[in-house]
Amino acid sequence: MSWLRSWLKAPFRFTSASVTVLTVVIYVVIFANVLYSDELSNVPGNTKGLDVNRAYADLHQITVRPHPYLSHANDDVRTYLLSQLEPIAAQYDHVHLSHDLTSNVSFVHGGILKGQTPIGVYFEGANILVKIDGTDTPLADPERQHDGVLFSAHYDSVSTAPGATDDGMGVVTLVELVRYLAVPEHRPRRTAVFFWNNGEEDGLNGAYAYWKHPWSNLTASFLNLEGAAAGGRPILFRSTSQAVTRAYASKDISHLQADVLTGDAFKRGVIRSGTDYQVYAEGLKGTQDPMNGLDIAFYKNRAFYHTPRDSIPGMGYGEGKKALWAMLETARGAGLALLNDDDTVDDGGSSGVYFDLFRSRLILFSMQALFVTNVVLLVIGPIVTIVLLAFLVIATKKSGSGLAGHISEDEVPANNWTKVKKASRIILGWGRFWIALIIGILTHVGLVAGYLNVNPYVVHAHPYVVLVTFLSLSYVALVGPLQILQRTIPTSPSSQKLVVLLEHYFLTWVLLVAATVQVHEHDIGGVYWITAWNLTAWLAAGVALGEGALHGWKGGEQGRKAGLDLSIGNDYDETDGAGRRLPTEITPLMHQQWGSLETGSADPKYDEYGWWILQMVFAVPVLATLLFQLEYLLLQALMNTLVDGSSALNLYACLSALSLMIFLPVAPFAHRLHHWLTVIVLVVFALTLISSWTLFPFSQERPFKVFFQQQVEINASSGIQSPSTPLNFNSQDAGTTSVHNETFDVSRSNVRAWTVLAGLPGYVDRYLVPELPSSWGKDVHCELDTVLKPNLLECKWESDLVPSPGGDNRDVNDVQWLDVKTSRLNETNGMIYLDGTNTRGCRLYFDRPIMYYKIHDVDDTDGSETNATGEFLPGYEIPEGGIKEVRLWSREWERGFLVEVGWKADSESKSVDEAIGGRAACEWAEYASASEGGSSPPGQSALIPALEEVKAFLPLWAQPSKLTDGLVEASVRFSL
Repeated sequence: MSWLRSWLKAPFRFTSASVTVLTVVIYVVIFANVLYSDELSNVPGNTKGLDVNRAYADLHQITVRPHPYLSHANDDVRTYLLSQLEPIAAQYDHVHLSHDLTSNVSFVHGGILKGQTPIGVYFEGANILVKIDGTDTPLADPERQHDGVLFSAHYDSVSTAPGATDDGMGVVTLVELVRYLAVPEHRPRRTAVFFWNNGEEDGLNGAYAYWKHPWSNLTASFLNLEGAAAGGRPILFRSTSQAVTRAYASKDISHLQADVLTGDAFKRGVIRSGTDYQVYAEGLKGTQDPMNGLDIAFYKNRAFYHTPRDSIPGMGYGEGKKALWAMLETARGAGLALLNDDDTVDDGGSSGVYFDLFRSRLILFSMQALFVTNVVLLVIGPIVTIVLLAFLVIATKKSGSGLAGHISEDEVPANNWTKVKKASRIILGWGRFWIALIIGILTHVGLVAGYLNVNPYVVHAHPYVVLVTFLSLSYVALVGPLQILQRTIPTSPSSQKLVVLLEHYFLTWVLLVAATVQVHEHDIGGVYWITAWNLTAWLAAGVALGEGALHGWKGGEQGRKAGLDLSIGNDYDETDGAGRRLPTEITPLMHQQWGSLETGSADPKYDEYGWWILQMVFAVPVLATLLFQLEYLLLQALMNTLVDGSSALNLYACLSALSLMIFLPVAPFAHRLHHWLTVIVLVVFALTLISSWTLFPFSQERPFKVFFQQQVEINASSGIQSPSTPLNFNSQDAGTTSVHNETFDVSRSNVRAWTVLAGLPGYVDRYLVPELPSSWGKDVHCELDTVLKPNLLECKWESDLVPSPGGDNRDVNDVQWLDVKTSRLNETNGMIYLDGTNTRGCRLYFDRPIMYYKIHDVDDTDGSETNATGEFLPGYEIPEGGIKEVRLWSREWERGFLVEVGWKADSESKSVDEAIGGRAACEWAEYASASEGGSSPPGQSALIPALEEVKAFLPLWAQPSKLTDGLVEASVRFSL
């Protein structure tokens, strides 16, 4: 029966075969589970009161065509939403509808993205709100603070996308939640305010207008639904506090995704994007407290974001309904928890740390708990390790002094070469982990540099090839050197494992020190995985020390080979084809055997059974799972951002670091992994590297993104009245600058149009611009953009394809773009009247800063002043240095803006009467192919033939997107 006993014990022995099989099984299971759990689940048969098919039908209705704020299709979407909400409000007394067409707001912000120049905004809202009174209303108690919940989504899209994901699914999710919560048996404890805002895509304007509505006083927390990509599963983008994050852990959410690292990325400015979340979370200075809430958003397939592919078909067959269900389930689960649970109310804003496991369970704890845990591990971990190490040293000395008849290398006459070999074995035994780590880092630096110089954007269309390249290099670069060193200078396998486990633990301890500083100083919770890494490395090292001490106390040669004595060679190791060690000058002429002190029997080599399995289970699975989930999340979130101008270095550096750390815990066992596995992984690395360096980086499935705008310059001096004609208030014969384009023949020099395309250097100029007939024979000027799209190349040329604003005037020989009137009131004040044809969005650009602006109501019949409107939101006033741009948005079509502005006298000017100049401009975002079938009468839609040309002739691997709010901007110079 000895053969049976040996056969049963074989899988537990520390041999090449056993270690290789267990390692492969662990990593395959982890990778497969992460990839499988990331897939969208099917819509269940029982949706618990939510009608997915009805919401899916709503989504079809509102995503027929693009519907930006500057489009008549936007009005169509608002009309449809009202048609769905009005019957609900009429049916239930506790449901109230507000079609807000009165909230006007003025504010100044630094742009949606941090670091941009301050911009003044005047916005007339067209928002829709529904209030469902809670059963536990605080209205009966005046002393009680309101604790309602705001549910927010924006119903406008960008001009180049139907907006199925951004933000169509959020919009229809809120409609379906209103239907659900309106039913008396589902009525919540707290009041729910549902908010469909308009104008988010143009600067979060609708969210700012929320503060002007009286219901804004009822809400203390919020749930914002967004779409920063196209389809997939929504993620908890960011959270203000631990209390509201508990709502995301609701048992009613069966599949979820969250990681505090995404919130940290926003906090540190790594993600340069803006959502309505930031408006609600900041509150209003001195009047409205910041609200606590969640930002839930789609993030996958960003290649389709803001392009025509952000559509229901663009999400893939059947995937749109799955994605919609994922948002419905998540919003209902988190929303019900916010409305009904007591532990989701404000906890003082204390930060939370959270992440999911296999998209099924949310792990949540406080930032303070993470900090305390780190401190405990930093203090207790080394103390316990040192104590166990002391026991091991004592036990090893005991076993060494108790050997009978042992002939050691020290007792054999040795020459200098023998001493050098012994010293090198010890030095390299303790240093080989650091050698492998340095090699791993250097090879990854080389790989990242190779990608940046050879094919930097390949990750856009071929992410899995790139991912496998980084992972395979990590394995080869770490495991290969350790295997080579073990073959050339062999040591006891168990001793080598123990040494590397200790060094591995020391590395994690150093990283934990740095992570604890980040937690304490900057509230960065995304380093939670370092805490888990240190804990598991400590446990693995502790088990190994315990193993060595236990066998050391037993005495004999086994005790020495289970300890830290790296001077002992691996004489008996015949696994993995290594063979028996060749004789050397210190090998005795006659084979020596020595007996155990206790038994006197022959003492065989040390065979380790079982201990290594426990050590590997502690060291590898937890960290590999957390890091691979994180790496896959970052890959999906960032791989399509390079075409927006994001840094390729940041993405490849993240993939490199995470891939390397995923395989670091296997280093203690690397010398026991089969060399053929390393060879196979090396071949995989070579194949994927060659592929990723030669593949074209864009495809029809993951297209390149090019940003479009057409700029129209109107020369007011060409047979047109001067823009400096005085503006006389309360007078029907006020001077006017009416700018006309009498014909599309730009040779008349009163109107000139430039087409602008922005995209990645080397692609937009080399592949795209030459495909457009309007650029042939033209002087195409390309330069790096530093304002709208940093790091992208902006190519510009004068085009014969002149746009038309549309409207009632169908005479192409008398197209009127703008009406501009100006009047100097005194030395530092002036008035500007600006009106655009068939638009409701305009801008004023000033050559030098203005210190204030005020919007006046006007009577459209004569342009006369009626009364001043538009006080600034508290905390959003004009900064001390002033502003040079004002954006104007009207809820009505073709209604002019009367703007009073003031500036400081120029101290360097010789005359106080020196004029202040600038440009008056209006924006258009409608075009024929996107307006067909809408409510705008045929023939009255704006025409942008240059955009139609781009859509017609772009390669299949490219898609157009908007460069800024207006696809067309027409401007004229003015002076005050």
